[in-house]
Amino acid sequence: MKKVLSAAFSMMVLATPVLAETGAREDSSNVLVWAFLGICGLIIFLQMVPVATLAFGLIKGVFSKKEAMEDELETATSKYR
Repeated sequence: MKKVLSAAFSMMVLATPVLAETGAREDSSNVLVWAFLGICGLIIFLQMVPVATLAFGLIKGVFSKKEAMEDELETATSKYR
């Protein structure tokens, strides 16, 4: 057990300089990165719009009254005869 703790402690001591990053590398691509992520978010949002409308229609159909659905169906079928 003592060897395991000693090994863990030595790994933490050796890994400490890795965590001390100075930030020497700096690039100016922040605007491009945020623009790319914004476009990706917009694409995902636009893909979710039809899903939301279908889910809303499904929930509305499940919880609506049966008589109202029969009236709508009768109106729709007689409209196109």
